[in-house]
This record gives sequence, C-alpha cells and structure tokens, in this order.
Amino acid sequence: MIKKLRIKNYKSLKDVDIELGKRNILVGPNMSGKSNFIDCLRFLSQICIGGVKNAFLDRGGFPEVMWKGKEKGPIYFALTIEETMEQEKSKIYDYEISIIGSPKGLISVEKEYLTVKVGQKISTLIDLKNGHGKVTRIDGSKAFDISDPTCSALEFSVPGWEGMEVKNYISAWRFYKLSLPAMKQVNAATSQNFLMEDGRNFSSWLMTLQTKHQENFRRIIQVAKDSLLGVEEILSPPTQFATTYMISKEKYLEEPINIWHMSDGEILFLAWLSLIFAPSDYGAPLFCVEEVENHLHPRLLEILVEVLDQRQKESGSKAAQIIVTTHSPYLVDKINLEDLIVFEKREGATQCIKPATKSHLKELLEREEIGLGDLWFSGALGV
Repeated sequence: MIKKLRIKNYKSLKDVDIELGKRNILVGPNMSGKSNFIDCLRFLSQICIGGVKNAFLDRGGFPEVMWKGKEKGPIYFALTIEETMEQEKSKIYDYEISIIGSPKGLISVEKEYLTVKVGQKISTLIDLKNGHGKVTRIDGSKAFDISDPTCSALEFSVPGWEGMEVKNYISAWRFYKLSLPAMKQVNAATSQNFLMEDGRNFSSWLMTLQTKHQENFRRIIQVAKDSLLGVEEILSPPTQFATTYMISKEKYLEEPINIWHMSDGEILFLAWLSLIFAPSDYGAPLFCVEEVENHLHPRLLEILVEVLDQRQKESGSKAAQIIVTTHSPYLVDKINLEDLIVFEKREGATQCIKPATKSHLKELLEREEIGLGDLWFSGALGV
C-alpha cells in the first residue's frame, strides 16, 4: 500500500506531499488537480510497464507534462510503500525518481533511488545519478548494469532481483473511467482477466465471472436484485456467433432487456459491483476511479460504500487500496473523515489537505449537527 506520496512539478502538482490510507476520496472543484493526481500514478505505472520515454510520449512529451508556472525544476516523485507479510511483519520500500527535460523534449533520469527496510535492516536496491551508479540485490551483489540516462531501473525485468516486487506492484495498478458507449459494445465470448479501463470488455468480463466464479457472480447478482427495482436476473450468455452481451431479466416482463436498452445507472452499478466482488486473483493492489457517482442514484452510491466496507473487512490486510475522485456530497456523506482529501488550486498550483488533521471538524461531526457532505459543500474543509 502507498503510505506517502510526494509529487513535484508534474502538471499542476507543483509540490504535493500527502499521506494515503486504505481508502482515499478526492474532492475539490473542477481544475483543482484531482485528475492530475490520478495521472501521476498512471505515469509511474507506465514507466514500469513501458519505460520513461513512452510515458512522456503518451502525454505529448516532457514540455506538456512539466509544471508551467515559475520556478521550474525536475519532475520528481517519492513513494513510501508498505507490504504486509506473514505474522504482521512488513517491508517498507522508499522510492524516488527525478526527471529533467528540455523544451525540445529531451529527457534524462537525474536521480533514481530505492531502498527496502525489513525489520531494522535497510538495503539499497537502486542508487543512480544520470545513468551512473549501481543496481544491487539485498545482499549487496550487483543485479544488473544500466548506463542509459533516459531509462528507469524499474523498466527492466530481472528475475530474482528484489526491486521486481516494486516494479510488479506499481505495474499492477488499475485505472477506471468507465464509458457507457464502450461498455455497450458486443464482446467476443472469451475469458477476461480484468475489466478494461473504459469497460469495453464488460460483457465478456461478466461472462467470465458468471461461468468461472459462480459464488462471486452470485453475490453481484444478489446485491443487484436487492438494489435495482424489478431486476430478477443478470446474464451474459455466449451467442451462436461466439460473442456475448449482457441482458437483464425483470419481473413482470416476458422478454429480457439487452445492454443497449438497459439503464445507464444499472450498467455502471453492475460494473462497480463486479470490481468489488471480483476474485482476488483478478484484483489489483490499487484501484484509481474517476467520478464513480456518474449516472448513479444517491442510494446506489450508499450501497456501493456499504459493500466495499464489507469486502475490505473480509479481505483484511490483503484488501486493495482505493483512490476515488468525486463531486458528490452524497458520497462524501457516507465515508469517514479520515478517508477524505480536499484539493484546491492557488496561483495555478494544486494544494491538498486531509481534513482529519483538524480536531474541531471531528468534534463537529461527532455532535451530528452537520454531515460531512454538507461541510465539504459549504467550503469548511478547504485548504
């Protein structure tokens, strides 16, 4: 789990230093930097999957990503990651990467550093400056050579190197901004390992859960039946053309309704349930979700929070970390103060704070004179 994250000079994130919990709800006005915060995590994940150069190319190059205000400096990320092991022991990884670039788009990894702490022992796994330095194993032996200053050590896959745990962890992060037009496509009737970012494989993903993980699928359908008026069954059967698409069977109707004519809220609610109840083998250590409230009735938001609470308690220390952006006071009302992170922008730079650090807010909420959603909407939680 990410315990701490510091970001400097990435888009509007001039200098952000924040502690994260198991569940993190990001709120703030449009243009305050919530999506930039999510994108910086995606950027780190893309570095580990495809390399530094490709991560910048996907965003139009270094000049498009760097802070555009005064006092420019390198793009910098620092992560503290805690991995819980057996018998309550843990590994703590500290990772830093600093990247410089030119207006022409030339880039260089100025500094990259990774340590791991197990018990009281701290071992250095990456210590690089401008392509020079060393990448080592915990025992101090050389893991591999790297001399290209445009590359990160985490781009490379090296069996047996302990840094692979960090690479694999960051690479496995998932990002979701579901698109209804994409979700309503006919899918090939093939097994899926995860739901894609925009949901374009939703019907085949649901078919996979339906056929291979009946208990998980049963829980999804049970919550849907309890929450969506008239729904009796949800299916994603294969067709004679080796395709599939979701259908819904409703009480009092003789014929099923296919995904093209289902309620937008129904489709999205089922998608979020499918992620919450997916088998652990199909999960991820971190889920980043943008605007989960889209098309959902406030009661459905409340149900999602309830089933997520239940699922995280069942999973214990293995529960995924969640980062969600929202504009919904209804959703904010259903979470804990400790889960909330407020974003604002001052002089072009994003600032964020955890309101749980303000003792008077805790006292106000404990007296139940006002809800957390109303507090946020009033501006009382601002930076």
